[in-house]
Amino acid sequence: MENLSLSDRCYTNELECWSCKCVTIKYGRTACGVQRRRCKSCGKTRVAQFQYKAYNPNINNLIILLTKEGMGIRSTARVLQISATTLLKRLVSIARPLSCPVVYRNKTYELDELCTYVKKISIGMDCLCVRPND
Repeated sequence: MENLSLSDRCYTNELECWSCKCVTIKYGRTACGVQRRRCKSCGKTRVAQFQYKAYNPNINNLIILLTKEGMGIRSTARVLQISATTLLKRLVSIARPLSCPVVYRNKTYELDELCTYVKKISIGMDCLCVRPND
């Protein structure tokens, strides 16, 4: 792999491969006319800039950040300029590999209660907080 400085990469318009971090070269265009790039070492191709924001590789990190900040589904979708349905699917795929926290015996835990109302019917649910009270 050729060792290029940041200014050389900007000048030659080369991007790094998303899988092996090697230099990519131009490799034609998509049906929509967007420039494709091909890795010199592994041969994988990718689009240089995505038209739809949900295909951005950094979008999952932004979803996690905005969810931690307390933004709702619709407002997060509006800020990221993606569909609310796509956002919900991404949240499910992000949460799927997460495991439940380990609950130890003989420790005191703080519980938060969540009560919702659906057409005059009260549904109460208890959620377990992660941090114990010592």
